[in-house]
Amino acid sequence: MSTGGLDLDLLLGAAREAVLAAAAFALDPGAEPRVETKQHAKDLVTQVDRGAERIIAERLAPTGIPLHGEEQHRVEGFEEHAGPAWVVDPIDGTTNYVATHRDWAVSLALVDGGAPVLAVLADPVAGRLMTAIAGRGAWVGPLRSAGGGRDDEPIPIAPDLALEQGAAIVPFSALRGVPGAGGVVSAALAARAYGSAALEIAEVARGGAVAFLHGGLKPWDMAAAVLLAREAGALVTRVDGSALDARRAGSVLAATPSAHARVLEILARARDAGGGAGDPTPWA
Repeated sequence: MSTGGLDLDLLLGAAREAVLAAAAFALDPGAEPRVETKQHAKDLVTQVDRGAERIIAERLAPTGIPLHGEEQHRVEGFEEHAGPAWVVDPIDGTTNYVATHRDWAVSLALVDGGAPVLAVLADPVAGRLMTAIAGRGAWVGPLRSAGGGRDDEPIPIAPDLALEQGAAIVPFSALRGVPGAGGVVSAALAARAYGSAALEIAEVARGGAVAFLHGGLKPWDMAAAVLLAREAGALVTRVDGSALDARRAGSVLAATPSAHARVLEILARARDAGGGAGDPTPWA
């Protein structure tokens, strides 16, 4: 299939191979991670992050499409970039990679004009690979699937559960920075946070949560998972309900249609009242 001049089937094959190679390297890099900090003490990076991004860049170079990554590759003026671009987070959840050795992901999306049109997301520790093409659905299969994804199964459209019927994924940063986030936690059946935005949004896609709320993500944190969630029937916007452009950093709300409406109602009420994030309930 070709969309806007892009052969998405061919590009999906290249993206799968790139992500699988990076995931294999991250699972067995041949040395202990050397941890450094970037903008602040909790913003970690390792030589494995950088090596995984290099692997992906090398594998995707033949596509001729520029790559915008967290670590070493940038598309100048990406916020206004009109053509297609790869967006990669080589290890989403580096703190988890270093500290708990689970709940980290390799995230790759093809973004065209602000919209993700192709996604590959690996959860290497769980042995899971998720893929999506805009308008054609999302799939999940084993990480080391042979035969280019023939073992993959479609991710079904998730049931339209209400906020009160499922878990809301609300990281602590959202509790501090998004007015009304505490109310979302109170209204949900339970609240969770795993430390990898890509896997957290994907949890909505897979039906394990009814909502995800975050006050500020970079394009590489969200681009792939946003497409997975949309193709599984979730609504994905900014936290005020406005359209999300995956080229630009900002807030993200991904939820079932019913939960999405309820979260927007709670957040709007908090904004109208001029309140802060509120006192969160204990994590259930």
